[in-house]
Amino acid sequence: MKRKILSFLFAFTVCGFVLAQYWETHVAADPIVAEYYIAHFAQDTFAQNAVAAVYLNYRVFDSIFETLMLVVSVTAVINFSWRQNHE
Repeated sequence: MKRKILSFLFAFTVCGFVLAQYWETHVAADPIVAEYYIAHFAQDTFAQNAVAAVYLNYRVFDSIFETLMLVVSVTAVINFSWRQNHE
């Protein structure tokens, strides 16, 4: 039981830290970058849709790492949610 409480407190602390960092560093998109994406997406990515160009080409690594974080999070939830009879 003590281990579960410590795990919960650790996870809660990490969540608080991440949210604090997000609120401090949240900035709006730079208009110069947005104009560049709109003007040059067809030449840079050969996509017909600007949203697909941004999502699949310009931000591909961000998407890959988001997927990786989702897999790690699901694995952690499954690992912590298994019931152990000896505790």
